[in-house]
Amino acid sequence: MANPAFSTRYRLPDGRLAVNVTEAKTLAAEDSGLVQNVTVASVTVTLPATATVGTWTIRDGGVKATSGPAGAIVTPSNPTVDPNASDTVAGLNVEGTEADGKYLKVSASNARFGDEITITNGPTNGGYISRAVLGDWEREA
Repeated sequence: MANPAFSTRYRLPDGRLAVNVTEAKTLAAEDSGLVQNVTVASVTVTLPATATVGTWTIRDGGVKATSGPAGAIVTPSNPTVDPNASDTVAGLNVEGTEADGKYLKVSASNARFGDEITITNGPTNGGYISRAVLGDWEREA
C-alpha cells in the first residue's frame, strides 16, 4: 500500500490528525502538523531539506495482526527518522554523535507501540531540533 499525496487523514484517540505510513516516505511541507503513524516494520521516514519550515511527528503505530482480534498490535514498527545527509537533528542529549546525516530510532529492545518524536524546523533555528519525545530514542553511532 503506497503513501499517496493527500492520504486519508483520521483522528487518533487523543484527537490529533494522522496518516498511516506503510512504506518509506520523504516528508514535505504538506505533512507538517500531521502525525505520521508508521504501521509497517522498519520503515524509514526522511525529513525534508532544512529550507522547509514545519513540524513533523513520527509515531510508532505498531504492526497490526494479520489474524486475531480486530485492531490487535503484534509488534512495534520501530521506524527510523532520517535527516538528509547534510542535515542534523539537534537535541535529545542521546547517545551517538550529533552530526549531519545521523538517523534517530528507538532501540529495538526498548521499542513500544506509541513511541513518537516531534521535530521542528523554523526560519530562525537553521535546522532541525527535537521538540517532544515519547520513548527511548537514540542516534546513529
